Amino acid sequence: MNIEEIRTRAEEDLRREVAAIEKEIWGLRFRQGSEKAGDPTRIRRLRRDVARMLTVIQERKLGLRRGEAVK
Repeated sequence: MNIEEIRTRAEEDLRREVAAIEKEIWGLRFRQGSEKAGDPTRIRRLRRDVARMLTVIQERKLGLRRGEAVK
């Protein structure tokens, strides 16, 4: 998911998506230990998506716009 898609979504949708992805990450880590891993980069991509979403939520909370410096 790219940052522009994330910026167009509502905060509540982002929070729900973060919770769902974190649950998926937990399941993937659990399966990785007990089975053959399918796609080893999937966890990394999901973690980065979560970080992007949390960044957008924090920017909105602070009232920042993309590219502005904090004063």
